[in-house]
Amino acid sequence: MINKKLCLGLFAFVSVICLDKLHAQSLIDPAVKDIIQKAFETNKELKLKAYEVDKARLEVDGVKANRLPHVSALGLYGYVHSHGSVDVPTVNLPLLNLGLFEGATGFSMHGQAAYAGVSVKQVIFSGLQIPNGIKALKEKAVAQQYMESASRETLSKDIIASFDQLMLLDEVDKLIVDSEKRLKKEQEKVNKAIQHGLAIPYDRDKLKLALLELEEKKVEVAGNRDLLCQKIGQETGVPFQEVGGIHYGLEPIFLSEIPDNVDQRSELKALDASSKAYAYLYKKEKGGALPAVFAFGSANYLNVFNSKLSIQDRPLLGTVNLPLNSIKGNPNLMVGLGVKWDLYTGGEHHNKIKQVKLDQTINATKKEDTEEKLNLLLSKNKVTYTTGNQKLKVGEQQMRVAENNLSMAAKQYQAGLIDVTALLAAENDWYKVSLSYFTNVLQQRTAAVELLHTSGKLLQTIHEDAHTDNVQ
Repeated sequence: MINKKLCLGLFAFVSVICLDKLHAQSLIDPAVKDIIQKAFETNKELKLKAYEVDKARLEVDGVKANRLPHVSALGLYGYVHSHGSVDVPTVNLPLLNLGLFEGATGFSMHGQAAYAGVSVKQVIFSGLQIPNGIKALKEKAVAQQYMESASRETLSKDIIASFDQLMLLDEVDKLIVDSEKRLKKEQEKVNKAIQHGLAIPYDRDKLKLALLELEEKKVEVAGNRDLLCQKIGQETGVPFQEVGGIHYGLEPIFLSEIPDNVDQRSELKALDASSKAYAYLYKKEKGGALPAVFAFGSANYLNVFNSKLSIQDRPLLGTVNLPLNSIKGNPNLMVGLGVKWDLYTGGEHHNKIKQVKLDQTINATKKEDTEEKLNLLLSKNKVTYTTGNQKLKVGEQQMRVAENNLSMAAKQYQAGLIDVTALLAAENDWYKVSLSYFTNVLQQRTAAVELLHTSGKLLQTIHEDAHTDNVQ
């Protein structure tokens, strides 16, 4: 009894493993996965998306730099001409009964000047504009990264669909080869029968016409294959010969779990990140109404040379003209705190806040609209996938019936019970039914991939599938 239970348990365990392996291998061929990975590295549209992400990250670094001290150096040389006045405390001379520096003293000066200095400035408080700006740009980078992921998933879906179409052409080739073998075999029999007077040339010509129709189909298939290979090569950057060398069986994709929501869709995640970015941007613009506080310091050198100083209307002396060799300030040092507050900007600040609010409304509307459309598309793809599975069951029955009819027709033709036209009709019916079946397989695979794509789980499934292959 124990051995029986153990055997049943082992059988169930092995069955699960085999089913998992079948599921992993039925989704996508490993060679196609490699092509998809190469496409991620070479596709120009993806490169542009990646550049946008890098650009947003650089913008973050640029805003972060506003927190650091800014050091600048300045050098000037020029001509100075200045008028002014100076008022210093009066100095009384009792002996002369004279007051020096009484009242304001006017002066004028002109000459050449040289200036050199270094200044340092660092923001201490920006009204929270810098931290909120950094957070907004980070969320913007996240949103663009999700859009890049969405493009990767769309590209993957297109590549899988193109390869599946190639594999359908392979199946068509096989059908043509099978029909061609049977018809040539019958043609040889008819030729021998004509030689012995047991058949007429009409039968031979009907078979020849059928073979020529197969040749026409071969040419059509070859042309379609070349176009598909060129399309895949353009999307992926993979050489034509490598694309044409990939072959795998066209089998249905049976999903172990039917997706029931679109929460994982990258476009929705991008809109969520954009919503956060606009929220931080709103806080940033609101902070623009607050004063900015900064620390500063400077050290400079000033030299006025080859100059003249005129002191006007001095008691007893009148206007005094004094030639000056130079007036130097070395070094002039200054440190302190500064405050900048934009009290009125002509409504610019208020207008920016209104723009951000409008952007938030637009983004929320886009998300709601996108979510509704994706949910509707998910429902449609569920129906298409279910219908595809049902059509496969019917198609399998049709193939069995067509094969039986063809086998029966061949026997009846050999027995002389039907003519070559009836045999060719059975052959044609078999070809059409077989082609219809593999077309249904292609449609079922497309519906399964579309279902995964609509739910945002296609890339995740491909990666899990690839991991399973590596483990095996």
